[in-house]
Amino acid sequence: MLTKKMLKKMFITSSIVVIILLIYLMPGVIKLNNNIDTKVSYVDLTSNVIYLLDDNGLLVESTVSIIDDGNITNKIKALIKNLSDASNEIIPNGLNSVLPNNIKLLDVKVDENLIDLNFSKEMLTLDDKQLIRLIESISFTLLGMDEINGVSIYVDGTNISELVEFDVPRIITKDFGINKKYNIKKTGNILKYVVYYSENIDDNTYYVPITKYINSNEDKINIIIEDLSSSYIYQPNLISIVNEKLDLINYEISEDEMTLNFNNSIFLNNDGIKEEVAYPVINTIFSNYDVEKVILQVNGTEILKKQLKNIE
Repeated sequence: MLTKKMLKKMFITSSIVVIILLIYLMPGVIKLNNNIDTKVSYVDLTSNVIYLLDDNGLLVESTVSIIDDGNITNKIKALIKNLSDASNEIIPNGLNSVLPNNIKLLDVKVDENLIDLNFSKEMLTLDDKQLIRLIESISFTLLGMDEINGVSIYVDGTNISELVEFDVPRIITKDFGINKKYNIKKTGNILKYVVYYSENIDDNTYYVPITKYINSNEDKINIIIEDLSSSYIYQPNLISIVNEKLDLINYEISEDEMTLNFNNSIFLNNDGIKEEVAYPVINTIFSNYDVEKVILQVNGTEILKKQLKNIE
């Protein structure tokens, strides 16, 4: 019996000692934890326009956010990856990748404002229609970067212009066109212009640039406005909600600025100009004229001013 009492006392005493030791050591533990490096690294996410395929084989503007660590080569690789089958899980419903997984990006070189991209030989297994769309998608995606003026595409070290039957410049610019549509009846007076349409895919509005080739010696801007406001569009999935009664009263180009003065038919209602109207009109102008700023007026009163990269 005494032995049990002694053991009980020893247990209680030992427990008290342990508790006292823990209390005594706790500040040291806390101090040790305070020495842990808790620095957090931050990265920038940038929003970029890329071009993916719709179910009708047209390239559609889509937006993707990528990590921007300041390294242009890494940014290019990230954008190319978002065009590939590897990104299928994050591609919006109704859109499709343009770059099969078996086509590898072997190398990227950046020289001032020009990019050299070297792809694996599997690129040449695509048919001409697929290959043209792939070239357009890659080029227009990368030419959307401020720093880039031209893109050269190589296959296993050889410029693609030497490997295909259709015309591809060694250095591709936006003059190459995108979603090209030809309506040419003779060789003379060929006019090239770009028009932006919208397309509803899975209840979302996307924008589709179409490069058109026609025979005409008319002023390009008049053809563009007529095209945007026409009730007839060659492909039924594309739409333009610009009012058919829209009239361009006059326009002026001054240095890097273009001003367009419309009648009030540019408004859909009394709430001002809608994005569904402004975006196609403004981006069509930027795609056809070498200007940095577009100003829209109604009967001489400014309603919208847009820089090439932001709205004022």
